[in-house]
Amino acid sequence: MTVYKIGRKKLKITLTDSEVISFFGTYRGLDSVNNEARLAVGLLLKKSLSEYDTELDGRLLVEIRARENAGCVITVSSAESSRRNLKGSTIMFEFADAAALIGGAVRLYKSRFFEGSSLYKMPHTYRLIVTARGERDFYFMNEFCLRKSDSDIEAAYTKEHGRLICEKNAVQRLGRAFI
Repeated sequence: MTVYKIGRKKLKITLTDSEVISFFGTYRGLDSVNNEARLAVGLLLKKSLSEYDTELDGRLLVEIRARENAGCVITVSSAESSRRNLKGSTIMFEFADAAALIGGAVRLYKSRFFEGSSLYKMPHTYRLIVTARGERDFYFMNEFCLRKSDSDIEAAYTKEHGRLICEKNAVQRLGRAFI
């Protein structure tokens, strides 16, 4: 395995034929992108990108080009997020009940991807308004809640019509209390 830096935020990893067979078993595993192939690619990236972790952070775009009996080339570059969660952007999560709220707040507290948070009680739900730190995709929160909206108007509506439970550091308080 050889790792080349081909740009400021782009790397190329080359594997010989024997390395492809040892990592993936067959070339068909690369074409189907099954779970075993994803795990192998993840382990390859973890091993080969350890010294480039400051240059390639966040979401990665991985392109694999393989030719039978000729090895493969894996190109890795930094991917721009499809969502525009810029520094200081507002994200609102809606929880159906208190148990989901506690589970989600603890998970969010462990991630440390936020700057501030406020908790509001709506008539039938709880809403957590979070200020994101950098570009983040909070996919892991789907287990606990709905991502209500990223609009400042929706957040202002919640602040006006919801009952404030905790301002500025709701995730920290819930996370510390239930960890």
